[in-house]
Amino acid sequence: MLQTFDEKHDTYVYLTAFYLAARLFTALYCTVTAVLLPLVKGMMISMVAVTLVSAALWIGSTQVESFGERLPLAFVALAIDLFGGMFIVMLFRYSKAHPANALGSRLGRFFEFYPATNIEHKVERTNAFVCLVLGYSVVGIMYQNQGYPLNAFLGKAVLGLCQAFIFNCMSAFPPTNTPSGRRED
Repeated sequence: MLQTFDEKHDTYVYLTAFYLAARLFTALYCTVTAVLLPLVKGMMISMVAVTLVSAALWIGSTQVESFGERLPLAFVALAIDLFGGMFIVMLFRYSKAHPANALGSRLGRFFEFYPATNIEHKVERTNAFVCLVLGYSVVGIMYQNQGYPLNAFLGKAVLGLCQAFIFNCMSAFPPTNTPSGRRED
């Protein structure tokens, strides 16, 4: 397992590239949605901007050689990915709370409508993503370790398999909202 930090076995660039491909595809989807649905154009453009800023940081983290210089870029990019939508919502709420203000009216014209989020769809997409990760982990175990030596690829594949299995179990058994903790079907 100590070979994980060896340059020969480093898979950071590949993992980041797969994540970036998914994020940039989402940005492309938001761009097409902004063009086709002018009512949500402001929200979609904002989401594309947040995605492109974080993508630039992710790409920058792959171009840095040192682990100490790579880590801050990756953490800032993760924070933007996780909390970037919060700033968009704050701007939208400011525009609705201050419509008489010059900035509020300008933001109100930009954020004409806030699209609803379908929770069931997000859960199903997350479940599909976890299944893909689970499948990739199994393939990583089977095909990268033909002689079954203990190396970094085997360790990463086993940890990825465990993580994907736990995430899949968490999505299969959501928490209940009842006071007794029992499901009411």
